Amino acid sequence: MGTTTKSQRWIPALAFTVCLLFSAVAAAESSEPDAQRISVEEREKAADAYDQGTSAYLSERYELAAHWFERAYRLVPTSTALLQAVRAHHKAGNSIRAANLALRLRDEYPSDVRSKQIAETVIDAVQPTSLLVQAECEKECTLELDGALVQHPTFFVTPAVEHSLKAGFDNGETSTFVQGAAGTLKKVTLAAPAPPPPPPVPRWAFFSSLGATVALGAVTVWSGIDANKGVNAYESAARSASSPGINNGGSPTPQEQAQSLLDAGREKERRTNILIGVTAGMAATTAVLGVFTNWKGESRDATSKRIEPSIGVSTKGGALTIKGRF
Repeated sequence: MGTTTKSQRWIPALAFTVCLLFSAVAAAESSEPDAQRISVEEREKAADAYDQGTSAYLSERYELAAHWFERAYRLVPTSTALLQAVRAHHKAGNSIRAANLALRLRDEYPSDVRSKQIAETVIDAVQPTSLLVQAECEKECTLELDGALVQHPTFFVTPAVEHSLKAGFDNGETSTFVQGAAGTLKKVTLAAPAPPPPPPVPRWAFFSSLGATVALGAVTVWSGIDANKGVNAYESAARSASSPGINNGGSPTPQEQAQSLLDAGREKERRTNILIGVTAGMAATTAVLGVFTNWKGESRDATSKRIEPSIGVSTKGGALTIKGRF
């Protein structure tokens, strides 16, 4: 009688072990191509973790079993390991954790009918008493809920409690709070933070612009003086051109001399006008830099009052933009 009782105790354990064996074979057959890149060492560690989880589950140490099954899944992701983690957490009474893993199991392995059915059962049991959150990032991000990393963007949380949700992007973080009633769905969209403001205008930029303005001003003055020097010569050539003279055939005529001096004068005048325009533009830039340069090293905090100029130059011209915070 004692022997019969002992044998009956091992029947559920044997059936469970056989079930795991067939599940592992099915998972290996349906493994994704990415699994082929997993190293042999990682596979061995995953197999050992899975064995540890199986042993703990058969001993009804469900909390420990869930730990080992999750470790096996992290090392070699398979629907079998994730399914066993769902079952272990459900047996341990960790209903929300079990449901969150079930959501991941359902969404990441939609072709595994058996796992999907079990996942739906666990989800349906938790949904009426929990808040379901669907988080979406405008671009690739990592999610944290109450300081813990979130592996799947759809998850359950405790209802009627404020939860901190943070999204990490390549250019910073965005955070918000999530709260809602049991049995409801909360959709959250997280946008990447705005790019940081441009750096303050350094002092050397102002002095460099001032130096360039002075240099251009000096060149402009020289060009104006050089243009005025030719006025007397042109007037003299013009008078000679209007009076009778003798041309020996080897030198230009008075008319030709006057036209040459006129063309040279016009070229110098054009050069001077261009220099005046460039100098005036550089002077305006220097004035702006002088007003908005961060002379005292004010705070660059986002809430501080500041005015920031932005200067752009292209082949078609230039542009000056001023942004301010008050």
